[in-house]
Amino acid sequence: MKKMLFVGVAFIAAMNFVEAAVKDMGACEQCGQSLSQAFVNVAKKCRPAVVHIRVESGSGRSQASSDSGNPFEQFQEGLFNNFFGVPGGASRGQDQNSFQVSNGSGFIVSPDGYIITNYHVIKDGSKIIVEKYDDIEKQYEAVLVGCDPNTDLAVLKINGENLAYLEFFDSDAIEVGQWTMAIGHPFKLRDSVSAGVISATHRGDLQISQLEDFIQTDAAINPGHSGGPLVDLTGKVIGVNTAILSKTGGNIGVGFAVPSNIASMVYLQIRDSGSVDRAFLGVQLQELSEELCAGFKLKKGTTGALIAEVVPDSAASLAGLQAGDVVVDFNGELVKSAKQLYTTLAKLPSGAKCDMNILREGKQRKIQLVLGSKVKEISKEGDIIHKLGVIVEQITPENAGKYGIKADEKGVVVTKVLQGSTAAGLGWTPGSVILVVNGQKMTSVEAFKKSLETANPKDRLVILMHYHGRAAFHSIPHPNS
Repeated sequence: MKKMLFVGVAFIAAMNFVEAAVKDMGACEQCGQSLSQAFVNVAKKCRPAVVHIRVESGSGRSQASSDSGNPFEQFQEGLFNNFFGVPGGASRGQDQNSFQVSNGSGFIVSPDGYIITNYHVIKDGSKIIVEKYDDIEKQYEAVLVGCDPNTDLAVLKINGENLAYLEFFDSDAIEVGQWTMAIGHPFKLRDSVSAGVISATHRGDLQISQLEDFIQTDAAINPGHSGGPLVDLTGKVIGVNTAILSKTGGNIGVGFAVPSNIASMVYLQIRDSGSVDRAFLGVQLQELSEELCAGFKLKKGTTGALIAEVVPDSAASLAGLQAGDVVVDFNGELVKSAKQLYTTLAKLPSGAKCDMNILREGKQRKIQLVLGSKVKEISKEGDIIHKLGVIVEQITPENAGKYGIKADEKGVVVTKVLQGSTAAGLGWTPGSVILVVNGQKMTSVEAFKKSLETANPKDRLVILMHYHGRAAFHSIPHPNS
């Protein structure tokens, strides 16, 4: 009798277990269907706003390897790859008119046709065609509104009304592990979607662009995705797909996107003024080592950014900051390094109001200030200076420190040399300072540009340059000769 009772109890328990398992399976199935439907809904919502971008260039040069300063060029032989073309470079073809063609993605961010994409997608393009796929394919010739090489972003404009568009989400609110979807045109395959998770945030030290604060994802990203959106499961943009880590040029699960907060700031500034006006604090920063902590009699393990120099009449100077101050907190965020503070500042527009806590002689002080402007004279791609094969800037405390030149030196500094150009052939390198052209002192980028435009194209240019403490004359052909 006891044996029968035991068997009966065991049978009831087993049936209860089976019933619970069936219920769990049903719940799991429902959960899976709900998740699947979420991805379906996002794809339906977002795909109409994602566009294919075809760029034509009559220069006869590859879009991906037109200059030695292009940060994506080095990735073609290494681990990193820009991905607006075939593995190892841009998607290139040559039509009967000898146009070089590259392809990428972008997405519409306003009903009247503003589009965000990557700068390297449209770089050097003479004609930009936007292809939009709804019920029928539509083509638009786009206008380049402006670009920001520092973040590898560009803004285009097409004529349209009531276009499907995507909205930005606060990228500072995303979390590692959350689901995400990448949308674009890999290998020219229209409106492809791929899903994955956020692998990491605030990735830097990748040498992809000057301002690095990337989102990392394992969503499949391949050649052609460049400039497309990375979205969350509400269909809002959290990033702009920019680069991948790969030995082959194809996806291995390590992709990087520019955060939406940076993309939104760049878009709004370019839309309103055609360029990006970043905040300027007016300091030279350096890392705070253990030895410096001891030297400044700071508590062991103190983190922050050490101010080495303050620019006169800058926001920092007006707020009373001094060399030797250590910034330990900026806008409520703990400062762990000088690089972190530089990145934080680069994401802010001029005129931003900020609070910071500093250590001065071991005592903490609170500083409030309004950030200044980082606008500077810079030559533009396509102008007469560019024909020489260089990009130049006015000398500022920031680039003076970078290139090891005096901040008060007169002239314009070379910041980029294009591969195969006249300047490259002469051995010019970033950090070279152009002092005099045909006997005229160069006080600004505009003065350098004017000296080239007014010179006789039949005559050679005589340029006095300064590099690493040594001056030398160069006699070169006029760029329009």
